[in-house]
Amino acid sequence: MSAIGRFYSRAGLVEREMERLVPRAGRPAEVYGLLWEFLDLGGKRFRPLLALASSRACGGRDSDALPAAAAIELFHNFTLIHDDIEDDSQMRRGKPCLHIRHGVPLALNAGDGLFMLVWRAALSIKSPRSAAVQKTMLDAFTAVLEGQARELGWHRRHAWDLTAEDYLSMVGGKTAALVQASCSVGALCASAKPAQVKALASYGHSMGVAFQIQDDVLNLCGEEEKYKKEIGGDIREGKRTLMVLHALPRLDSADAKRLRSILDSQSAGQADIDWAIGRMRSTGSIDYASKYARSLIGKSLSQISKLPKSEAREELEAVARFITERES
Repeated sequence: MSAIGRFYSRAGLVEREMERLVPRAGRPAEVYGLLWEFLDLGGKRFRPLLALASSRACGGRDSDALPAAAAIELFHNFTLIHDDIEDDSQMRRGKPCLHIRHGVPLALNAGDGLFMLVWRAALSIKSPRSAAVQKTMLDAFTAVLEGQARELGWHRRHAWDLTAEDYLSMVGGKTAALVQASCSVGALCASAKPAQVKALASYGHSMGVAFQIQDDVLNLCGEEEKYKKEIGGDIREGKRTLMVLHALPRLDSADAKRLRSILDSQSAGQADIDWAIGRMRSTGSIDYASKYARSLIGKSLSQISKLPKSEAREELEAVARFITERES
């Protein structure tokens, strides 16, 4: 089996742990039924599997990190439920979003319930370094909250005085913080040395930023059948991506004004979306973002080269390389 195959072969462990933490037959069904309707949409369980691989890369076992890994995956899904509402998204993994099917009040309440279950799981972690694990998770959850608030604030005040560094800082919280925490928590649960925890944290941060940039690229250039979200949805939602911020100063004033107008409207039609994608191609902004993501993957690989050679390290290396090759 390939290294990437070994990595994903443990997804069943995560699924079973999630079923332990979130009862399928729980009542009321308006909470637990909705949660499993969402969780059953699937997902690669990328973050918890990173925690398991990081634990094994530091000499630990899957079981050492499993409760914390599942808690992180539940938190990730909590953010997805609320993000879909905040962004007024229509589709999630090829199906209508939870708030589209059941309405905003029930979807919000189900998301709140999932956050409660996250902390029930986090408080049940039994590890000599459980306090450090819980603090790492809390710090990451806070960074996700702050990153999301920063992006929403840009939309609310129609902010365009932004730089690539602003985007990278926002993504460092909204997306990368949870990937970084997954790696750190795995190492902590294995009682890893401080240098190993630091190396895996840096690996996770660089890879998490690259993951988001690649997701942004796929939103413009991917195949909807594989990507399982609407192509161009980021433009309709007015997202300030690395590509947008790279393109704007390279467009003439009329085109730059039109692009800002399309993004600020948050109701772009297909013709405007196609035009915006065309401009980001012509300025080289899509290629720029793809190259930047690949450079971050190079940084992440250099960090884990400090770990002892093992099958788990091979898996982490394979996952990092796959980030910029994925289509969904």
